[in-house]
Amino acid sequence: MAVDGAVRGAGRGAIGVALVGTGLAGGMHAAGLRETPRARLLGAVGTSRERSAAFAARWSLPRTYPDIDAALADPEVVAVHLCTPPHTHPALTERIAAAGRHVLVDKPLARTVAEADAMIASCDRHGVILAGLFQHRFIPICRRVHEAVRAGRLGRVHLADCYVKWWRDDAYYSASSWRARRATEGGGSLINQAIHSVDLLQWLVGPVVSVSGHTATAAHAIETEDVGIAVLRTADGALGVLEGTTAAFPGFPERIELHGDRGSVVLNEGQRRLEWFLRDDAPRVEEEGRRQGNAADPAAVSPEAHAAAFADFLDAVASGGRPAVDGAEARKALEIVEAVYRSAAAGGAPVRLPLSGTDRGAAAPA
Repeated sequence: MAVDGAVRGAGRGAIGVALVGTGLAGGMHAAGLRETPRARLLGAVGTSRERSAAFAARWSLPRTYPDIDAALADPEVVAVHLCTPPHTHPALTERIAAAGRHVLVDKPLARTVAEADAMIASCDRHGVILAGLFQHRFIPICRRVHEAVRAGRLGRVHLADCYVKWWRDDAYYSASSWRARRATEGGGSLINQAIHSVDLLQWLVGPVVSVSGHTATAAHAIETEDVGIAVLRTADGALGVLEGTTAAFPGFPERIELHGDRGSVVLNEGQRRLEWFLRDDAPRVEEEGRRQGNAADPAAVSPEAHAAAFADFLDAVASGGRPAVDGAEARKALEIVEAVYRSAAAGGAPVRLPLSGTDRGAAAPA
């Protein structure tokens, strides 16, 4: 489908957005887009005409799209938010890009690095923006930690740990046919629940250059892991531990701990709390904003960070610039998770990064 320059960019005005996917993620996007001044959510595409219409009625959308072809045929649609299961992302991204629309993909970008690379190449080929949704980067306290690390306030970071100990009951998994299936989700607790914190960790102290991991299915009758652990090594020599699970009843707030030769910081993402322990300052605690309760409830997510991420994406669409989390950035957390899976399949042997989409990971020396 050919489009003119008016669709490829949107200048300074409101930008027409269509949603593809009307499930849990689609509702979160609709809520965030409501709080994004530049966005004009036009309509949504569900798995049936009836679901599309019901979603449009629920969110008071001006249009109902019976299918993705109808959304892509709408000349006012400049950008598409893709909120469908991971196995659908590559083919749908290709269709959206070929139609000249910019695309923001909910996490994970894809099931594998190979799929992510194909999506990035497709959007580059068609001259459209590809962005991934890692909204935790836009939480103000997370940005303050990022600035502090870059400014050297912690000194040389030598230990960086990430803990995502959540709970999901059996009903969560049985509610959707694609969840926790290798063919449709690509993995379990690491690629779905923990990946936001994995992205934050690598954004703060990465790049990660070596991963050694193990996975297990402990508390649910599912194909994929509900427990995943790994030891990470960064390019700067820091070591770290990653723990991601949906088997920790009743669910605990995720946190990242960074320790350097000038001090430490504990970042409690869900609780919106920072704990500073710096050599040149008294210990202090910062608390900010609304807490999230999605350690046990996947729907308990406030829309502010989503809105900030959407605003960044749409600003790039309007200006022709680069979003903060473009395809290459969104690929990084997926790469770490895939490295854990490769290592676990090899009995915990270290896997070197970066990965290519075609290799199977190389064992790193101890």
